[in-house]
Amino acid sequence: MGRFRRKTVLLLGALTIVASGCGGAGGTGSGTERAVEGGTNAKEPVKEKREPIELVFKDATFGWSADDFMKDYGAAIEQKFPHIQVSFIPYPKPAIAELFASKTKFDIVISSLLMFNDNMLENGLQYDLTPLIKKHKYNLDRLEPTALALAKQLANGGIYGLPVAGAASTIVYNKVLFDKFGVSYPKDGMTWDEFYELSRKMSRIEGDVRYHGSLVYPNFMLYRNPFSLSLINANTEKADFSSSKWKEYMEAMLGIYRLPNNHLDKKNQFGGQVGKELFEKDQVVAMYLNASGTGIRELTYKNMDYDFVQFPAFQDAPGLGPQPYPLYFYLSAASELKEEAFEVLTYLTSDEFQLENSKKGILTALNNKDIQMAFAQNYPEFKNKNIKAILPAKLAPSAYRSKYDGIARGELEQAFISAAMGEKDINTAMREAEDSANKKIDQVKAQKK
Repeated sequence: MGRFRRKTVLLLGALTIVASGCGGAGGTGSGTERAVEGGTNAKEPVKEKREPIELVFKDATFGWSADDFMKDYGAAIEQKFPHIQVSFIPYPKPAIAELFASKTKFDIVISSLLMFNDNMLENGLQYDLTPLIKKHKYNLDRLEPTALALAKQLANGGIYGLPVAGAASTIVYNKVLFDKFGVSYPKDGMTWDEFYELSRKMSRIEGDVRYHGSLVYPNFMLYRNPFSLSLINANTEKADFSSSKWKEYMEAMLGIYRLPNNHLDKKNQFGGQVGKELFEKDQVVAMYLNASGTGIRELTYKNMDYDFVQFPAFQDAPGLGPQPYPLYFYLSAASELKEEAFEVLTYLTSDEFQLENSKKGILTALNNKDIQMAFAQNYPEFKNKNIKAILPAKLAPSAYRSKYDGIARGELEQAFISAAMGEKDINTAMREAEDSANKKIDQVKAQKK
């Protein structure tokens, strides 16, 4: 470790991932080329040796293993830049505050959109990349437009991070169940009304088994709603679920669970592992709409014959999928290696890297159809699947995103579940959710005074 400009002390034992060495292959573009003077090889370029450094990534949200991070990102970085050793600090411990306390250095923060405020702004880690983007003539137009617009919104016109992966926006369906009941498979381009009708046809009781036509997660369906409805009023910074459009959208989602035989019996079935098991393990759900996940791990289902179909569109939002939910890598303001970290971020959003990761089953964050369609090419079992359905033709514009979104989304989700379970009418549930969210927001504000 002594060959590095500075050393990072990780707080979880042997979590530092040791690079394979500085002489690895594939380091094209990692150094400045110059001509060798004299001899027969005078025109052959050679690489200037760069000072070895350690670049530290902090997972502040996802709970990735070090092995998974290296497979998806770290190994490719070290191959491209042989002078860089990649280190990885997992989630949840040590937390960012603990890293500060121990004076542990880290360069790039990996955070979900919902945790952006808690991870970046609350810790003062935001760093505007705009000067580096201009200096290195980075082409922002290559990025998926809604992901770029969202990045600028979060940074008040600047950019704190670059999107390195997209989010799934698809229905996955059990082909065996459709065959069993003699119902035609769902098709791309469905409206929400058609999805609703298909859910009705597939919801039934056979013998002593109840089959659900569809399972729709309220969590991301609310946060990523295709009408770009905000959870927080931008002017008041308070939860605001009072618009007629919010009620209309909630009613549309609730209609799925009011279909005969499609209701859920327990609150934990509306999401998470329990909900997924109804589809994958128990195989009693015909269509599963999660609206989340960055790739192959979330889109692979065991011991079943399944395929994908496009996210259904509403008649008054034709052709629109949900709002973007990209995975951003943020350059930390505390980093002492900002130029080097930006160089790596540039590589992670390059056509070269994004194409290879798309083939490996990680959804691209680029506005490039060829790279999108290369998704999971390295997996033979995905060869005949409807890959184009995983990302919508057009994402809805992002709603206003607030640091209080997490509070508001949690309250609205519980309101939805309460209404779906028949505990409250939707008007009461939404009104109480708004009141509860605003009380919690006021408490947060009071604590900071």
